[in-house]
Amino acid sequence: MRLFRSVVLPLSRNALITSGVFAFLFAWGDTLFALTLTTSDAVRPVTLGVYDYLGAHSTRWDATMATAVLASLPAAVLLVVAQRHVTDGAARSVRSGRSATRGSASPPR
Repeated sequence: MRLFRSVVLPLSRNALITSGVFAFLFAWGDTLFALTLTTSDAVRPVTLGVYDYLGAHSTRWDATMATAVLASLPAAVLLVVAQRHVTDGAARSVRSGRSATRGSASPPR
């Protein structure tokens, strides 16, 4: 277990954070799933609330856009906070992929 914490977790930290960010963004914007499966307004996500607000107040675009901005703030804050980990994870995977393919190639004859 100590080896896992000291070797594996530090190496996979960026990948885990990136996967978590993408899972959060997918769940945050999943309007169709929430619209299909939820029956009570108390358990519906914020994005579905914006959709319902648009249907009820379609002529008040200022209030609709303010609601949409407020609904997108948690996702924007999460992306700003995790941006360094996401870019480091992507850059690391590209670098490791290139070195792995170069090292496995057989020498020319």
